[in-house]
Amino acid sequence: MTFPSLIMDEYPYSMNEFTLKMNDETGLIDVKKTALNMNNQHYKNGFWKYNEEEILKQLEEYIASTYSQHYVDRTGGGTEQTIDKIKHNRREGFCAGNVTKYIDRYDTKGTPRADLFKVLHYTILLINHLNLVENN
Repeated sequence: MTFPSLIMDEYPYSMNEFTLKMNDETGLIDVKKTALNMNNQHYKNGFWKYNEEEILKQLEEYIASTYSQHYVDRTGGGTEQTIDKIKHNRREGFCAGNVTKYIDRYDTKGTPRADLFKVLHYTILLINHLNLVENN
């Protein structure tokens, strides 16, 4: 039994970790697992390619810096943030509202990068709140 020639005969299609190629003898498609080419230093975990590792490091530094900024109540030890003063049942709206606020003002006030880090920080706070609600 013969099969018509497919583009895959000459140009194997690579996707993530697999290569598809037409087998000339059987006419079937061979699937071969291949290693991704990860020579760049940004691929330390084996699959990120858009500087995610560096961006996550910057986000961590940004979040750490908020504990020494105006978000912290300096009275009585200085560890309470604004979100700690909001009633538990209103924190979801507070965080979601701030995500919306900072994404809406992206690139119009302050710096775009700072606004995006605020979006990510409030998203993390929102996820934390949801985790607390789900675990109760």
